Amino acid sequence: MSDMTDMAVERFQALAEAYGGTIDRWPIETRAAARRAASNPLCRAILAEAASLDALLEQWKDPVPTHGLVERIVSSAPIWMRRMRVRRRIWWSGIGIAAALAGALAGSMAVALIVANNHAPAEITTAFGDFADGEL
Repeated sequence: MSDMTDMAVERFQALAEAYGGTIDRWPIETRAAARRAASNPLCRAILAEAASLDALLEQWKDPVPTHGLVERIVSSAPIWMRRMRVRRRIWWSGIGIAAALAGALAGSMAVALIVANNHAPAEITTAFGDFADGEL
Protein backbone atom coordinates (compact mmCIF):
# COMPACT_ATOMS: atom_id res chain seq x y z
CA MET A 1 0.00 0.00 0.00
CA SER A 2 1.94 3.01 -1.24
CA ASP A 3 -0.68 5.61 -0.45
CA MET A 4 -3.99 5.83 1.39
CA THR A 5 -6.14 5.60 -1.78
CA ASP A 6 -6.50 1.84 -1.32
CA MET A 7 -6.67 0.47 2.21
CA ALA A 8 -6.01 -3.21 2.77
CA VAL A 9 -8.73 -5.13 4.55
CA GLU A 10 -6.25 -6.14 7.28
CA ARG A 11 -5.42 -2.49 7.95
CA PHE A 12 -9.14 -1.60 7.91
CA GLN A 13 -9.85 -4.35 10.44
CA ALA A 14 -6.97 -3.26 12.68
CA LEU A 15 -8.30 0.32 12.70
CA ALA A 16 -11.85 -0.87 13.40
CA GLU A 17 -10.63 -2.98 16.30
CA ALA A 18 -8.63 -0.09 17.71
CA TYR A 19 -11.04 2.82 17.16
CA GLY A 20 -14.47 1.23 16.82
CA GLY A 21 -17.22 1.10 14.24
CA THR A 22 -17.50 4.84 13.61
CA ILE A 23 -14.96 6.02 11.04
CA ASP A 24 -15.24 9.60 12.40
CA ARG A 25 -13.43 8.37 15.55
CA TRP A 26 -10.48 7.06 13.55
CA PRO A 27 -7.26 9.05 13.00
CA ILE A 28 -8.01 11.86 10.57
CA GLU A 29 -5.36 10.78 8.05
CA THR A 30 -7.08 7.38 7.61
CA ARG A 31 -10.71 8.47 7.34
CA ALA A 32 -10.92 9.22 3.60
CA ALA A 33 -9.35 5.90 2.61
CA ALA A 34 -11.47 4.09 5.20
CA ARG A 35 -14.67 5.58 3.76
CA ARG A 36 -13.64 4.41 0.30
CA ALA A 37 -12.79 0.96 1.67
CA ALA A 38 -16.18 0.79 3.42
CA SER A 39 -17.80 0.20 0.02
CA ASN A 40 -16.29 -3.31 0.18
CA PRO A 41 -18.84 -5.75 1.70
CA LEU A 42 -16.13 -7.33 3.87
CA CYS A 43 -15.19 -3.92 5.32
CA ARG A 44 -18.88 -3.12 5.93
CA ALA A 45 -19.16 -6.37 7.91
CA ILE A 46 -16.06 -5.42 9.92
CA LEU A 47 -17.62 -2.01 10.70
CA ALA A 48 -20.91 -3.62 11.73
CA GLU A 49 -19.12 -5.99 14.10
CA ALA A 50 -17.11 -3.13 15.61
CA ALA A 51 -20.28 -1.03 15.96
CA SER A 52 -22.06 -3.86 17.83
CA LEU A 53 -19.10 -4.10 20.21
CA ASP A 54 -19.22 -0.30 20.67
CA ALA A 55 -22.91 -0.53 21.56
CA LEU A 56 -22.24 -3.30 24.03
CA LEU A 57 -19.42 -1.34 25.69
CA GLU A 58 -21.56 1.80 25.93
CA GLN A 59 -24.13 -0.13 27.97
CA TRP A 60 -21.57 -1.09 30.60
CA LYS A 61 -22.09 0.52 34.00
CA ASP A 62 -19.52 0.39 36.76
CA PRO A 63 -21.00 -1.59 39.65
CA VAL A 64 -21.41 0.39 42.88
CA PRO A 65 -19.63 -1.36 45.74
CA THR A 66 -21.82 -2.27 48.70
CA HIS A 67 -21.05 -0.99 52.18
CA GLY A 68 -20.18 -4.54 53.23
CA LEU A 69 -17.63 -4.88 50.44
CA VAL A 70 -15.98 -1.60 51.40
CA GLU A 71 -15.80 -2.68 55.03
CA ARG A 72 -14.29 -6.07 54.07
CA ILE A 73 -11.65 -4.35 51.95
CA VAL A 74 -10.80 -1.88 54.71
CA SER A 75 -10.68 -4.59 57.36
CA SER A 76 -8.38 -6.72 55.20
CA ALA A 77 -5.91 -3.85 54.81
CA PRO A 78 -2.69 -4.05 56.79
CA ILE A 79 -2.94 -2.72 60.34
CA TRP A 80 -0.65 0.24 59.62
CA MET A 81 -3.02 1.41 56.86
CA ARG A 82 -6.04 1.22 59.16
CA ARG A 83 -4.17 3.13 61.85
CA MET A 84 -3.20 5.78 59.32
CA ARG A 85 -6.89 6.23 58.41
CA VAL A 86 -7.77 6.82 62.09
CA ARG A 87 -4.79 9.17 62.56
CA ARG A 88 -5.84 11.22 59.55
CA ARG A 89 -9.30 11.72 61.07
CA ILE A 90 -7.75 12.76 64.38
CA TRP A 91 -5.40 15.23 62.65
CA TRP A 92 -8.23 16.87 60.72
CA SER A 93 -10.32 17.10 63.90
CA GLY A 94 -7.37 18.63 65.74
CA ILE A 95 -6.78 21.17 62.98
CA GLY A 96 -10.44 22.20 63.07
CA ILE A 97 -10.43 22.57 66.85
CA ALA A 98 -7.17 24.55 66.77
CA ALA A 99 -8.55 26.92 64.14
CA ALA A 100 -11.73 27.50 66.15
CA LEU A 101 -9.76 28.15 69.34
CA ALA A 102 -7.38 30.52 67.55
CA GLY A 103 -10.33 32.50 66.21
CA ALA A 104 -11.99 32.67 69.61
CA LEU A 105 -8.74 33.73 71.26
CA ALA A 106 -8.09 36.44 68.66
CA GLY A 107 -11.62 37.82 69.08
CA SER A 108 -11.36 37.77 72.88
CA MET A 109 -7.99 39.52 72.79
CA ALA A 110 -9.29 42.21 70.47
CA VAL A 111 -12.27 42.95 72.69
CA ALA A 112 -10.11 42.88 75.84
CA LEU A 113 -7.60 45.30 74.34
CA ILE A 114 -10.27 47.73 73.19
CA VAL A 115 -12.02 47.72 76.56
CA ALA A 116 -8.78 47.80 78.60
CA ASN A 117 -7.31 50.72 76.68
CA ASN A 118 -10.67 52.46 76.50
CA HIS A 119 -9.96 53.41 72.91
CA ALA A 120 -13.30 52.26 71.62
CA PRO A 121 -14.85 54.52 69.01
CA ALA A 122 -18.08 56.32 69.87
CA GLU A 123 -20.13 53.77 67.91
CA ILE A 124 -19.13 50.27 66.93
CA THR A 125 -21.03 48.37 64.24
CA THR A 126 -20.79 44.58 64.45
CA ALA A 127 -22.62 41.61 63.04
CA PHE A 128 -24.54 41.48 66.35
CA GLY A 129 -25.75 45.07 66.24
CA ASP A 130 -24.56 48.62 67.00
CA PHE A 131 -22.97 49.55 70.32
CA ALA A 132 -22.79 53.06 71.67
CA ASP A 133 -19.80 54.24 73.72
CA GLY A 134 -19.61 52.43 77.04
CA GLU A 135 -21.93 49.51 76.16
CA LEU A 136 -19.08 47.03 75.74
